[in-house]
Amino acid sequence: MSKNNYAISVITPFHNVDLAMFEAARDSVISQTVGFENIQWIIVLHNCEDRYLTEVPEMFAGCDNVLTPVLNNDARTPSSPRNFGLTFATAPYIAFLDGDDSFTPWCFEAVLDEFRKSHPQVVCFRREYELERPGLEVYTETVLWNQANERIVVEKGNWDVEKMFDGVFGMVTSKAYDREFLMGNNLLFDEDIPYAEDMAYVAQVFAAADRICYLPQLIGYHYYVNAASLVQSTDKDGATLIAYAEGFAKLFDMFLQYGIETDDVQGLCMRESFFILNSKSITAEERAKIRDILGPYIMNTKMLEPSKGRDLEACNMLYYIPREVILNPDDPYSGLHVRSMQNGSNALFRILLENTSTDYGEKYSFKTLKTIDAYRFRVPLSTAASLKPLIALQTNIGEQNILTSLPIQSYFTTEDESLLLPSTQPHFIQFVDALSETLAHKKSALLAKIQNTRRMTNDRAVVADIETTLVRSLINDYIPSHPEYEIDFSSREGVYYSHEGDDLYVHLMADALLSPDLEQIVAIDAANLAHAFDLLYDEQDAILALVGEADAKRAAEARAVLSQNKGKPVACELWPKLERTVAYGAGEMYESMRRVKAYTGDLPHNHGYLYSPVGLLGKAVADDTDLFAMTPAMGSNFYELLPLASDGSDGRVLTLSEAEYDEPYQLVVTNQAGLYRYVTDHFIRVREVGFSSARFTIY
Repeated sequence: MSKNNYAISVITPFHNVDLAMFEAARDSVISQTVGFENIQWIIVLHNCEDRYLTEVPEMFAGCDNVLTPVLNNDARTPSSPRNFGLTFATAPYIAFLDGDDSFTPWCFEAVLDEFRKSHPQVVCFRREYELERPGLEVYTETVLWNQANERIVVEKGNWDVEKMFDGVFGMVTSKAYDREFLMGNNLLFDEDIPYAEDMAYVAQVFAAADRICYLPQLIGYHYYVNAASLVQSTDKDGATLIAYAEGFAKLFDMFLQYGIETDDVQGLCMRESFFILNSKSITAEERAKIRDILGPYIMNTKMLEPSKGRDLEACNMLYYIPREVILNPDDPYSGLHVRSMQNGSNALFRILLENTSTDYGEKYSFKTLKTIDAYRFRVPLSTAASLKPLIALQTNIGEQNILTSLPIQSYFTTEDESLLLPSTQPHFIQFVDALSETLAHKKSALLAKIQNTRRMTNDRAVVADIETTLVRSLINDYIPSHPEYEIDFSSREGVYYSHEGDDLYVHLMADALLSPDLEQIVAIDAANLAHAFDLLYDEQDAILALVGEADAKRAAEARAVLSQNKGKPVACELWPKLERTVAYGAGEMYESMRRVKAYTGDLPHNHGYLYSPVGLLGKAVADDTDLFAMTPAMGSNFYELLPLASDGSDGRVLTLSEAEYDEPYQLVVTNQAGLYRYVTDHFIRVREVGFSSARFTIY
């Protein structure tokens, strides 16, 4: 097919995209079932570093159907390169592809077939997603259409506005467009809208279209959720947020002009509110400017009705949060709903809703509890003594639905084994996600143990310590099903199952020595890490014998380092590429951490995650600091604080926003595994409480 006779033109704004990642985009276009030669691909090199101006064209040497025009300007959004790319397009249909995403192989064939059959101006398909790492925010396109239909065609004289513009409809990449229709209506991206420019474009396109075709079952686009993307960043300065507000005002005007409900713009105003609450630099004057811009629109928005894409709680938040934050520039934290979210109401009410029909939920009338205060008034603090008979009914008799509606997957043993603490699948997956995030994309030594003896309870749950359960799940389930996280540690998986105690650590340290290119050494806690390092001397002969069986030269090198540096830090001598060690080493682990430092010296140490049977309680905010972040993402736990001088009987149990900084508190946790207001054995000092995260140190 000649260059003027392509079937579809693809436009990609390219700004310094990692080329290894871009290869997936390239391969997805090349492998389209319509044939690569029938596709015109316009890759706009937008404000790129010099090397990309050579390397990207070289990837397509000899491909006449690939254009790589260069655009340099002051713009930071993809709007201007998309508009620039449209000037080069010659095919009858247009699709947009971001450089870190990809199309499914059959996408264009299905889309072009639909253009021929239904003659629409726009064909809409579905978008799957992949997370770069767990815990990232995901915007998916939940639809209200009947998804049992393969095709839904709507016409201008019979728009179904509620369904067309509900949810995150405004993504340009999950659609294809008739080029003559776009050009004839001068449909270009507004380059002055710095955020949600896709939504503005799609709204204009839909308003101008005579016919739109939906393919509810066609998954045509693979969306890669990048941790460094604009969407994932929450700390923005005042000037940026004022520019966002001006863009959102344009969207309000546009939606009102077209007769579209402003649901999605209300969602953007709530996001603007979150940005304001998380900004470390915005001033009261800048917040007042945002109020002046968006206030008139917010005052005229209505309470939304619950739907498939949003529950009643979400409707309340969309209505109240912008009013409390944007309309109150002097004190945006003072509103009732803001305080409630700051204290973890989302996590609490989700837990209560899921467990209203349990014996515990019925006893304390979970379904009637609508506020944090009501929950604290109605539900008592719980302890090992109060929970023990209920857990025994589960483990010994096999009863279910007592504490949680979900099946108990495992029971974690406590240090003194006085109580088995339950864990459900949603509760436990937080631990595996955290460990996998720690290990991802680095060559690691994982110094962890597994108890090979297993016992089951009569409610068909496994009993083990948290480390055993975590490592088993990581090896058996998580790594095989998540190859994209590139988890690579030095020991063979079978080592963890075939050895126990010090014998296991001997083999783990031998495997670590056989990997001189290690980038990090990871353990669950500093006691394990210190013990493993101690064995380098206490069991040196046994470790080096194992190393020598595989690599005699490496064994000799290691022996020389250990003999010449006894009593001195040896870690960086043994592993020259070592960047850090990772293990919880605060609080009660202080002495173990001191022993670790004897081996690692000035090498950075990260406390990683605070793993506890009651939940994932915090994450170290940086290397070489004892400060932890407690966020809503930490297993969706709800937290309270018990002053040390109180047993809670006087009502002195505080929410996070009520905490006095630097005072010691005993942590009280409500979690997804059936613990309600459980008084833990963790003691912390709160150092800072923001909107989306509290920071603390271990007492």
